[in-house]
Amino acid sequence: MKFLRHILEQPFIFATGLAALVHSTWALGTLFAGQQPDGWHLVGWLAPALLIAFALDVGQIATSAEIRAHGLTGRRGLTFVIFAGATYYLQWLYIAHHMPALPVGEGVSDIARASVISLRDAALWIIPALLPLSTLLYTFSSEPPAGAQPALQIELEAVAVPTLEDGDTQPVALPAPDEGEATGIIARCDCGWSGEYSNSRSATMALRAHKARCELLSEHLSTNGKEDAG
Repeated sequence: MKFLRHILEQPFIFATGLAALVHSTWALGTLFAGQQPDGWHLVGWLAPALLIAFALDVGQIATSAEIRAHGLTGRRGLTFVIFAGATYYLQWLYIAHHMPALPVGEGVSDIARASVISLRDAALWIIPALLPLSTLLYTFSSEPPAGAQPALQIELEAVAVPTLEDGDTQPVALPAPDEGEATGIIARCDCGWSGEYSNSRSATMALRAHKARCELLSEHLSTNGKEDAG
């Protein structure tokens, strides 16, 4: 179901992946088992190659959907580039084996012939790049929609602090550390403190600092309360 949702959300990536599927399957099958056989042997040659090629397409579609929905991270970017690189190589291998020797038209002048031949031969490298390049451009062409990434709630157990007046406990709200630019990642404590941060690492570090400050204040008030009571 999740894969179908990714397909519906990323029809462009699915279409390009489907276009690359045939050539990727041929390249993988040939590399693993040699030239395409005839008869029933074709099933054994085709099945593993088709599954691997399909898995590459699924990974590319899913990673693209994650990047467009939740933004780019180092791991997502690296994963997507690896999938795109694999697609490029498999397409290149297919074209390198099947590319015909295209003649240059008679209308091409002798002066331009050398340049025309060079550009024609560059098709071996350019054509395989079109599909992975189009998926890269599509995936990174827009920012994730506002509100697409829910705020990350990092909870911490409450720190109860005795009061000097009546011995009851009440939450202590401390000022938040400097959090920089807020982007919706929230660190929250049951004592009432919260802070908004640019990434989960900053939120976690701030929450730890808040806990340490709460504990120090709790110890301080507890010690002073005992001395006053004595």
